[in-house]
Formats: sequence, C-alpha cells, structure tokens
Amino acid sequence: MWQILFCAFALLVTVTSAEAAEIEFLDIPGNDGFISIKGEIAGGDGDRFYDLIQGHDRISVILQSPGGLVKESLQIGAEIRLHNYATMVLPDSECFSACGLIWVAGARRYMSASSKIGFHAAYREENGEYKESGVANAEIGSYLTHLGLRIEAIRFFTIAGPNDFLLLTPDRARALGIDIFEQDGLKVTTPRDAPTVDIYADRFVSYGMLRSRCEGFFLFDKGIVERENIEAIKTGQQVAGNDTWIEVWTPMLKEAKTELNTKGALTVCLETEAHLRDQGLPTGIEGPSFDCRKAVTLTEKALCRDAGLWAKDRAMNAIYLFMRSYDNAKARKALLANQRDWIKQRNSCGGNLLCLNQSYDDRFQLMKAVDLGQPANGG
Repeated sequence: MWQILFCAFALLVTVTSAEAAEIEFLDIPGNDGFISIKGEIAGGDGDRFYDLIQGHDRISVILQSPGGLVKESLQIGAEIRLHNYATMVLPDSECFSACGLIWVAGARRYMSASSKIGFHAAYREENGEYKESGVANAEIGSYLTHLGLRIEAIRFFTIAGPNDFLLLTPDRARALGIDIFEQDGLKVTTPRDAPTVDIYADRFVSYGMLRSRCEGFFLFDKGIVERENIEAIKTGQQVAGNDTWIEVWTPMLKEAKTELNTKGALTVCLETEAHLRDQGLPTGIEGPSFDCRKAVTLTEKALCRDAGLWAKDRAMNAIYLFMRSYDNAKARKALLANQRDWIKQRNSCGGNLLCLNQSYDDRFQLMKAVDLGQPANGG
C-alpha cells in the first residue's frame, strides 16, 4: 500500500519557497500517519515537530527541503530516531544539507534513484562569506555516531564545502553502510534484498569464524560454509570497492578475535552459528548429531524439530567424543559419568524446548574452555 501512497505524494508535495518549513500532519484513512516537512528549516521547527507528533506512534516523515538550521534539524532527527519513525525523500524531490541529517535518522529510510539527497559541511556566514563551522560539524559528527554510522559515512556527510554538495545515490548509501528502501515505481528493494557492505562484511567474518574455529564442534557441510564465505567477499567488493571493503571488515575481524579470547571458542561458535541462522542464512548444519529417522523419545523428536538446538546438540556430542579420547583413564571415567548424568537431566525435559535450551546452555557454561578447532577423533 505504501508504494501507491509514495506515488500519490509525489504529486502532492511541491517545492516551496517559504522562509520557514511547512510542517503538517497528513491523515490518510486506513494508513499510518504522515508528516510533511517542506521548505527551509528555521528556528522553532524542532519544537513544532515535537508538538505535532504527540500521541502518534507510527509516522512516516516526507522531506523536501533545501536545508536550514543544523540545531533544529538535529532535534527533529533525534525525535524521529527515538520514535522509530520512517523517513522518505520522494522521486525527483530534493533534500539537501540539514534536511539530509533528518532523513538519515529514519528507522526505515526511503529513497529512489532520482531522489536528490545532498550533503556538505555546516557553515556560518561572516562578512558575506561562507565559512565552515567547527562547532556545528562536531555536533553533526556526534549525532551521526549516535545513529550508528561509521566514520566513512560521517566523512561523506561533512567533506564537501559550503558551496558544494555530495549527492547520495542508493549504491553509495549501501557502500557507506546506510541501509535503505529503494523505490522504483511500485517496486521496492529492501535492505534484505540489497544489503549494505557492512552486512556482507559481517557475513564474511562470521563464515570465516565458522571455517577456522568451529568445524570441530559442528561437523558442518564445509562446502556450504566455504561457498557462502566466498560469496560474501565477492559481493562486498562489488558493493564498496576493494579498499573500502577491507576498511569495513578489518575492524570486525579484530572484534571477533577479541571475543574469541574473552568468551572462548565454544561460546563464540554457538553465537556465530545462531547469528547467521537468525538471518535465514545457511550454516551447513542440517539436523542434530544423530539420525532423526531413528528418533524415538520426546527429547529426540524435539531436537530434530527445532533448528535452534541442532548446533548445540552437535557441539555437545563433539565434546563427548573429545572426553572419550582422554588419556587419563580416571579423569575420562569421571567426565563420562558426569556427562551421562547430564543426559538424564536433559531427557527429563521431554519435548519442552525452553527446558532443553536451558539445559544445554547451563552445561556449556561449565565447558567454556573447550576448544575443538578441528573435528574430534571418532566424529
């Protein structure tokens, strides 16, 4: 439905030459509320916007403005992000300077290839000349950082001089890590359809972690993991270019290594697999550690039914096999007896998924130091 409204508003919203922005609520029956901001953003517009949104939970803010006062725009943007409102710049509409700072605050950002969204450094006028404002640009940098933008995007927003603009295209937005909903007629390309480079970098690092440190726990299909890892690299380079691609994934890899050292391989591997699976991505794990065709008990059937338990069961089985390989017979006997006691406790959960997940998680807390980078003997 919103695609039709998008086209309708393209006819409704027209360029204004008013000195202050026109901020009005558009009540469309049967749809969420819309607020239109047109014209130059002036003093008091932040308060006017705040007053207008009171009592409204779901709002889409349609923007068409040459810019205006930074302070007012940051106030409006902060309210938009606080309430998780969407922002829109319609096809062939303009949203420059301070207006762009409002648009980027949207929890869902809509634009098209013909939307003109431009940025430059904040400036002040002195003796008829435009000079960059260090204070205002510092405030913009802090604001964009709080929105979660990385340094490359912040530079893009503030690098152009007062008399220039850098236009943001859909492809450039994704390369800068800014997820968007791109509208082309009635077709909408969502962030899931066309992810940002950050998403591909995250996938690259995550699949790399599975490949290098988690095979011993999960005994996954290596072909699937390697294929997805290579695909993330290729697509990430296409989206951002090789230099930017490296700049994006390098700090992610550093953070992953830090987590590996602090949390341990077992915890990181379980979290990484769950992170990818929650995105609907393949992890090379198709079932628990046993043949589900032979499942008999309620617990076994539950383990086969719930994909969230597959990696946990495989990891537990791999650790059990690892225990069996201990050279110290006394220690091996004690560990295996303890493991059998845990299996009895787990099986008492029957088919209760909450109970089963908690049982595995509690057991893993005692095994954080286990590291099976490679498959265990007998696995």
